[in-house]
Amino acid sequence: MKLKLDPIKQFTLFLGILSALAIGFNPTSQILLHLTGSLGFGLILYWFYSYFSSKHKLIWNTIATCLIIFLVLDYGTEFKDVLYPLITTFISITIKFFWEWKKSPVVNPSVAGLLIMAGIVAILPNMDNAFISWWGTSFQGFLSLAVVLGWIFIGLCRWRKWPVVATFVAAHAVLLILRGMEAETLRFIFTDSTIYFLAGAMLIDPKTSPIQNRQQVVFGLLAALVYNSLLHGGAPHAELFAIAAANIGYMAMKPVKRKKKA
Repeated sequence: MKLKLDPIKQFTLFLGILSALAIGFNPTSQILLHLTGSLGFGLILYWFYSYFSSKHKLIWNTIATCLIIFLVLDYGTEFKDVLYPLITTFISITIKFFWEWKKSPVVNPSVAGLLIMAGIVAILPNMDNAFISWWGTSFQGFLSLAVVLGWIFIGLCRWRKWPVVATFVAAHAVLLILRGMEAETLRFIFTDSTIYFLAGAMLIDPKTSPIQNRQQVVFGLLAALVYNSLLHGGAPHAELFAIAAANIGYMAMKPVKRKKKA
């Protein structure tokens, strides 16, 4: 019997492998607490919302969202830092279940959760600003790069999201060159796995990114333009805002279905 995984299970497996490696190379109690506050709490919310509401979602989508939060949000150094993944996970899973427009989330739930959490803790007393370090997407140099690129070249074939990834990465490179970025910095950016995780794991979310090739090209260009504009202006969390802007742009592209007159 052949074991054949559907695309979302393949994606979740990729995130699980990346998470296991990130933990394996940095096995601290704080990281395990961070995993509990993201994946553990997310599964509790999934059960609670599924049991007490009429909403039914795939558990693999919930696991994928929680693992993205785990890999992108920094784990911190103190016990109180578990509040950050708890708040982010609560917002993200709640959005996944209850905040939809045209049967899809408006913004990638993990991205929305991270941005809203960052805004909340910024105004709360005795709370440090959110540290979104992308720690679990880049570790041990070329090891994480090989894992992420392996997913992009193998896993994305079934997702048919190549135009998004190719357009975003190419446009980002051109815009960085036009902005006068030094060769050494360019070499670091494009030999580090973070930019490829951004494009090949978060930007291509199937419910918040287009399917048609032409729309994917526009989507990738919009994300790259917003990203570079925010980087040039020194805005915090530029990567996340770029994804959110592209998601909203895609929603605006969707045609409005009008009811036929009797």
